[in-house]
Amino acid sequence: GFFIYIILTVAALSWATYETYTQKNYTRTIVSFIVAISLVGVPFLNGNVWIGILVIASMALFLHFQKKKLDLHWLNTIIVMATVILIGYSSYTVIVIRSAANPPMDQNSPDNVFALKYYLNREQYGDRPLFYGAVYNAPVKTKTERNMIMPVEKKGAATYAPKPKTSAEEKDEYIVTGYKTEYEMDERFMMFFPRMYNSAGLNQDHIEAYKSWGNVKGRKINFEYFGQQRSEVCPTFGENLRFFFSYQLNFMYWRYFMWNFSGRQNDIQSHGEIDRGNWITGIRFIDSILTGDQSNYPQELAGNKGHNKYYMLPLLLGILGIFFQLNGGKKGVEGFWITGALFFLTGIAIVIYLNQPPIQPRERDYAYAGSFYAFSIWIGLGVLALIKGLDKYLPRKVSAALATLICLGVPVLMASENWDDHDRSNRYAARDFGANYLKSCEENAIIFSNGDNDTFPLWYNQEVEDNRTDVRVCNLSYLQTDWYIDQMKRGAYKSPALPISWTEKEYISGKNEVVMVEDALKQPLDVQTAYEFMLSTDSRRKIDGNSVIPTKNIYIPVDAQQVIETGTLPESRRNEIASRIDFELKNRLTKSELITIEILKENNWKRPVYFAATVGDPYYLGMKKKGYFELTGMAYRVLPLNTGNENGVNTDKTYDNMINKFGYGNVSDPNVYLDENTLRMCRTHRMMFSNLIEGLIAEGDTARAKKAIDYCLEVLPGTTIRHNYFSIPLGVAYYELGEPENAEKILASIADDCVDYLSWGFGLKPKQQGSIHGELGRRFGIFSEVLRTFDQYKREAILEKYMPVYMDYRQKVQ
Repeated sequence: GFFIYIILTVAALSWATYETYTQKNYTRTIVSFIVAISLVGVPFLNGNVWIGILVIASMALFLHFQKKKLDLHWLNTIIVMATVILIGYSSYTVIVIRSAANPPMDQNSPDNVFALKYYLNREQYGDRPLFYGAVYNAPVKTKTERNMIMPVEKKGAATYAPKPKTSAEEKDEYIVTGYKTEYEMDERFMMFFPRMYNSAGLNQDHIEAYKSWGNVKGRKINFEYFGQQRSEVCPTFGENLRFFFSYQLNFMYWRYFMWNFSGRQNDIQSHGEIDRGNWITGIRFIDSILTGDQSNYPQELAGNKGHNKYYMLPLLLGILGIFFQLNGGKKGVEGFWITGALFFLTGIAIVIYLNQPPIQPRERDYAYAGSFYAFSIWIGLGVLALIKGLDKYLPRKVSAALATLICLGVPVLMASENWDDHDRSNRYAARDFGANYLKSCEENAIIFSNGDNDTFPLWYNQEVEDNRTDVRVCNLSYLQTDWYIDQMKRGAYKSPALPISWTEKEYISGKNEVVMVEDALKQPLDVQTAYEFMLSTDSRRKIDGNSVIPTKNIYIPVDAQQVIETGTLPESRRNEIASRIDFELKNRLTKSELITIEILKENNWKRPVYFAATVGDPYYLGMKKKGYFELTGMAYRVLPLNTGNENGVNTDKTYDNMINKFGYGNVSDPNVYLDENTLRMCRTHRMMFSNLIEGLIAEGDTARAKKAIDYCLEVLPGTTIRHNYFSIPLGVAYYELGEPENAEKILASIADDCVDYLSWGFGLKPKQQGSIHGELGRRFGIFSEVLRTFDQYKREAILEKYMPVYMDYRQKVQ
């Protein structure tokens, strides 16, 4: 059917192009036009068949009655435009072809039309209202059903997927796997042009940010919510617009615009704080207004390589180009509107369309690059304007040469300012840090990752560098999807498939997305039995037709002999082997969590299993807290240990990996640019060194501990990666090793940075200070921790230096 549709569409477009160009017969022309436009799908863009049929009928009637008035060349232009657009979109065919080849990395697995639609529409990111929708604190409408209060849901479009096959001979078929649903919201909280809207993943931090940016006072609305009387302050339309102008337009567009044409404070991601990511000019008195007093600016901010000053010269040149174009007569004005349309559609129009909520995970300046290119056209015209101005006083050749020399200073200035934070030469952090995760694993291992920084560099190492292709990287975020589980059930590189016994019908999209946990048994249950109960088709084992786990405590039994025979633990550690791995469940389990436990159960210690050290506690399923993790470098190995040690470290393996095997991406070179994310990963490595050193000292192995701390400061020095709170354990370690001078170098540098920042922060105006009150408190807390460490090791002389400063800032913090 798909191929027949393509052939018919190409034939219809060819026919319509010919008929609308030759215009030999009016009836054939309009029929070919309607057939082509209908096959292309334009009348059905809203997804409703009946509306599409109505649009086709209306189009036919309009063309029939406009026979004598209509210029048929317009129809030809429309057909040619549609054809060219489809030719452009045909490049996406490569995605389908690639996906059908089942490569190891195949995000969303778009090998069929429905998966491709999901991929192109970016449906995994959810919907955002553009013209009408609910505000962020809108309550869900409720109804009473079977003596229970239930939320009112609105059934949407069906979702389709290929039907799981039990044999290769079965016919290909698409089936409905579910329906898009959304809750109906209280109409009193609905708004035109909603900018502060209700969305998936909304949390209290987002709500507080909405209130702050919109300065929400609102109007109080009382309502009933699941049988209880409540009230919420609904923002007004004016406050909604205030959020749009202050956050979405000013902070999330014009700030980025000014980065490119005026200057940038630093490369630290901002959420509105005065100390990070703002635009500057380089002109001191203006920057003091924008980003606080410049006379005692903290060195860690002033020394940031992303601190770029253009003195507004590119901006002024662009504004000059705009005036030049507007004063260029009719052609100039027409040119201005063309350039202005490009500027608007690739900038502000995208702001309106994206409708970004606050607390973005990263800066989004890349989304508006097109509008910055458009403004650069005006900068070029600004040079021409200067030449024209000098022409009045100088010969053309002289004026052109002089204007070129004057204006050449602008790109030279920008290049000199930008070079150090755009030069990526000699920086190998992403490659080396990704390899470090893989090097932390034994042969044929499985490693669970979660974020971008602990997944994509690992894939790069395997796909491009051919490093450790025996290790299987399994991303927990993707493990929520059926297409990714399919991929995990296939081998990749030198790694065999992951041990997952679930059948496709048990994890297909829409099935077991979230499973509720009911503590009906009031006793532990082994995972095998719990999963058999959950996956059973017996309706008596369901709640409202949904799968359920009947206990809050499930476990995987451990066979100590199996653990030893597989080499998971040596015979010498038999006494440390637990009888089972326990999981304490929350009120629900996601598909990702269920499959993670399934892999651990089915694996039965045959392959080493690790969690990346940066995954985070919520994904550990309580195993780290119970002592089932042992650090091996940049990963925790899952082991059936009964020690209960939450911070277990395999000092031999971690030492060997971090000292002898790991690479550190040349981050010790002061000429290498380290951005915020790279610095974060550097400090994570430094934390792992701290864990290793603490473990060695606890074992009494001071020789290796000394070598480890010295090596840490060699490859991750404070000169390129400033010491912060996470370096305090290194100072403590030096004290424990009897080297107080080295300890105080680290701790004093942390204290000096805190004093530097507090001195600047408390000198700001109240409104400016308010944006960083949390950071001021955090810096004072770090300062306090450093002084406690000095006091712990009886360093009276250095305490005397810092105590008066500490007492002064303590009063200010209070």
